Amino acid sequence: MTFGSKTQVVSLTAPRRRPCQGRAIMTVDAILEAAAILFSRDGFEASSTTRIAQVAGVSVGSLYEYFPSKDALVAQLLKRHCDNMIERVDKSFRVTDGQGLECVIDKFIEVACETYGVDTRLHCVLLENMGRVSKPHHMKRVSFALADLLERALQACGEEIQRPNIRLAAFLLESAVETLIQRSIQYAPAVFETDLRHELKVMVTQYLRAPDKRPNSQKGCA
Repeated sequence: MTFGSKTQVVSLTAPRRRPCQGRAIMTVDAILEAAAILFSRDGFEASSTTRIAQVAGVSVGSLYEYFPSKDALVAQLLKRHCDNMIERVDKSFRVTDGQGLECVIDKFIEVACETYGVDTRLHCVLLENMGRVSKPHHMKRVSFALADLLERALQACGEEIQRPNIRLAAFLLESAVETLIQRSIQYAPAVFETDLRHELKVMVTQYLRAPDKRPNSQKGCA
């Protein structure tokens, strides 16, 4: 490498190229589905790109035409999960206007748990590798998108929210729920399958309905 020269950095997590035509889109979808199946069943390390290509019904060359590494497959599966989460939360909130706080919280937590619960073993693999393959600005985009949806839903729920800063409350709610779901899947799957949803709803509802008891000097100017 020559310092000062123009060099191109090749990412091992970004797709090599994006499919535009129908057949190419079907090929990429088949590769991602095969990767999801094998990551869930065999784990990340035991799933080779050769085997993923075989399950997808494509050549290894076709796989590498779109994905430079297994990390790129994980990154794309994470993106697909996040985009699905945002879309499903947005859709669920379309029926919560004027329905009260508990309706908003029920919808958000049910959708979040159901999205992760489709394949918890796959999500364990994705979470284990997330820190390596996901850039901070990508995760920030997802977190802020969900927090924005929550903020709008809370403001339109028809019930007064006791927290002084609804935007901050929405951010804390999204961060806490997402983190606790992820931790339970990784470390306590029995909790995820039984008590988690109810306990999350109690925790979040009580927080949003708790009166602001800070001294007046800490509340800021009206």
